[in-house]
Amino acid sequence: MGSNVITGLTCSDILLIPDLKEAVLLAGAGGLGRYINRVNVMEVPDVIDWVRPGEFLITSGFPFHDQPELLAEIIPQLNQKGVSALGIKTKRYIAEVPARALELADQLDFPIFELPAATSFSDVVRDIMERVLVQEARELSQLQSRFHKLSKQLLHGDGIEDFLLTLDGMLHNPVFLLDDTDQVFCSPQAEALELGEQLPAWMQLRQEGSLGITFLTVGERRIRAYVSAVNDKGADQCLLVLLEWNRELSVVDQLTIDRVGVLVGLEMINAGARREVELKYVDQFLQDWISGRIAAAEDLKLRGEACGCPLPERPLRAVTVGWLEDQPELKQLQQVVKRVRARADLQHVKLTILEGELVLTVPDQPELPLEETLGRLLAEMNRVFVSETCAFCIGDLAEGPDQVRFSYESSRKIARIRQISGYSGAYVDYRKLGVFRLLYHLPELAEISEYRDQYVAPLLEYDSKHNASLLLTLQLYFKCNRNIKRTSAELFTHYNTVTYRIDRACELLGLSQDDGDDMLELQLALKLHEMGRGRRLRADAQRRR
Repeated sequence: MGSNVITGLTCSDILLIPDLKEAVLLAGAGGLGRYINRVNVMEVPDVIDWVRPGEFLITSGFPFHDQPELLAEIIPQLNQKGVSALGIKTKRYIAEVPARALELADQLDFPIFELPAATSFSDVVRDIMERVLVQEARELSQLQSRFHKLSKQLLHGDGIEDFLLTLDGMLHNPVFLLDDTDQVFCSPQAEALELGEQLPAWMQLRQEGSLGITFLTVGERRIRAYVSAVNDKGADQCLLVLLEWNRELSVVDQLTIDRVGVLVGLEMINAGARREVELKYVDQFLQDWISGRIAAAEDLKLRGEACGCPLPERPLRAVTVGWLEDQPELKQLQQVVKRVRARADLQHVKLTILEGELVLTVPDQPELPLEETLGRLLAEMNRVFVSETCAFCIGDLAEGPDQVRFSYESSRKIARIRQISGYSGAYVDYRKLGVFRLLYHLPELAEISEYRDQYVAPLLEYDSKHNASLLLTLQLYFKCNRNIKRTSAELFTHYNTVTYRIDRACELLGLSQDDGDDMLELQLALKLHEMGRGRRLRADAQRRR
C-alpha cells in the first residue's frame, strides 16, 4: 500500500539536494514536513506582497543588512501567507539570524535554513524546480490514470456503489456521498464504519458550506476530511467526502475527489432521470389506486407489481395532509415526495400528490404506531418547509388495499371539516372533530343563521361597543370544560375578571349557567360561528389560488 503513496518535495528534502548539502537547519524543525511547490528570491523589503503558498523563499540577507531585527517581524507574516520555509545566507550582509526570529520560527514550526556563502541561487532554483516538476508530472499522470479508470467504469453503467468501491481501493481511505435527498452512499470502508447512521453530522457539512479540508468526529476519533461539492445546487448540493482514516490525504487524493465529482454528478443526473421516469409510473398507479380508479383487486395487484410498488395485503389508512397556513407550492410538495421515498425507514409509506394535495397510505402495524410514522414524515417535511405547519387528517381503517378509496374519502372529508372548524391539532380523525362532524352536514339555512345570530350577534355588538372580549372568553370557557381557573390561565386574565365576563354574557343573553340546556344551546351557537368563520377563510384561500 505504501508504494502507491505520492508525496511532494518537503522541507526535509532540501538537505538532500547536492547544492544545499552544507545548509544547516537553524529553527522550525517541526515544519520539515511542509511541501514545497516553487522557489522565490527575496532581495527587497516588500516581498511579503509577492510571496505565494508553498514557496521556499531564499535571500542573501541584503534587505536586512541595516536592520536584522526586521527578520523577527517578517517570519509570522511569511508563515501566515503559507510560505513553506526561508533560506538565508549569513556572514555577507548579516552576521547571524537574530535569536528572536529563531524563537518565533520554532513556535510556528516555520523552518529557517542557513545557506552556505557560496550558494548559487540560480542552481538552487533549478534543482528544486526540477524536482517539483518531476513530482507534479508523476502526480498528474496518476490523476489522469485514476480519472480514466473511473470514467470508463461509469460509462459501462456499473453505478454509484461500484464507483465508490473502486475509489475506496484507489485512495485507501473511506469515501461517502451525500445526495440532495440526504441519502448516504458509502464505500466498503465507510460502510464498515457505519457512517450512514451519522446523517445529522453530514447534513451539517452542507449547511455550513464546509468544502475543502475540514475536521470531523467519527465515533470517538477526530480526523481530517476532504469535502468536494458534486454540484452547485446551494442548500441541496451533493457532497463527496474523503476521510483521512488509514493514511494521510495527499494532494493527488484531494484532486481526485474534485475531478471525479464531475463524473459523479453526471451519473446522478442519469440515475435521477431514470428514477423520474420510474416514479411517474408509480405516481400514476398510486393516484389511480387511492382515488378508486382501479376497481378489480386482480388489476390492482398486477399494476402494483408491474411498476415496482407491490401493496401488502393488510389493513391500512389513507391520510390527507392539511395546512394550517397557506399551502406550499407544488415544487415543494414534489421535493417532500422525493425525500420520503429515499428514506429507508419510510418505505412502508406510499406518498403521492393527488388533486394538488399530499396524500399517503400507512399500513396498520402494531409494532410501529401510526403517529410514530407520521412524526418521521413531519421531520422530513420540516426540512423542506420553513414556516408552514400541517395537520395529518387520518381516514377510517380500510380492511385491505382494494378498500383504500373509502379511507381516502373519509380523510378528505376530515380535512375539509378541520379547515372549516379551525381545529389546530397535528393529528386529526373523526373522533377528535367532536360535534363539528355533525354540524358540518347542516345546510346553509336561514333558520340556522338566525339561531346562531341570536346568541353571537349580541356578544359581537357588546365587544365592539365596549372593547371587551365576551365572545373569546366564552369560547375558551367551553374549551376548558367550563373551568374558570383554567380559562383565566389561557387568557392570562384574573379569575374575577373571567367570572365577571361570563356572568355579563349570560345576563346579556338571558341564560343561566346552571341550566344545562341553556349552556348546550350557547355552545352550539359558538361552534356554528366558528364554522362560519372557517368557511369564509377557506373561500378566501381558494380565491387567492
